[in-house]
Amino acid sequence: MDSFYFFAILGSVVVVLIIYFDTQQRRKVKKTLVQTNDVEPLLMMQSMSQKLEKLNKAIKQAGSVPKIEAQLQKSTADYKSGKINMDTYNRHLNQLLHMTEEHLRSSFVH
Repeated sequence: MDSFYFFAILGSVVVVLIIYFDTQQRRKVKKTLVQTNDVEPLLMMQSMSQKLEKLNKAIKQAGSVPKIEAQLQKSTADYKSGKINMDTYNRHLNQLLHMTEEHLRSSFVH
């Protein structure tokens, strides 16, 4: 019977230690999540900057493409004024980049 109490107490101590370390880890994870909360928008902004550079180079290379230029100006103005959020602006840049690349391909084929 003495060994039963020994293992019951030992098991209880192990459970308490597990709970203690679990709560410590949860605090660390929450702290890390709070600290890295603004990293995703920062990376998205860098990505959008690169896309804008590619778009401007492609537009210069393709010559005047009024439709794409107008859409780029409208999307940029909407984003700067707050009418569209970062995700939507990023999607618009993707679409414009794709359209510009298609225009360049079609102009090289002819």
